[in-house]
Amino acid sequence: MDTDTDTVFAHVRDERSDTEVEIAVNRGLAVALLEGPLEGLKIMQAAGVPNEICARVLNSTTRRRASDWH
Repeated sequence: MDTDTDTVFAHVRDERSDTEVEIAVNRGLAVALLEGPLEGLKIMQAAGVPNEICARVLNSTTRRRASDWH
């Protein structure tokens, strides 16, 4: 809180959540390669990866992050 202006500043970044999502995405991509995209999707969804991320990484290899499993 800035006491001069009574303004509350909240900056929350959960690094652990990002790491968990990254691990789940990579696990899902590996499963998708070995067993098919539907199985990879199931793995990601079970781990709580948001649907928009699942769709992005499974549907387009060019839209994956550099750190995603290829």
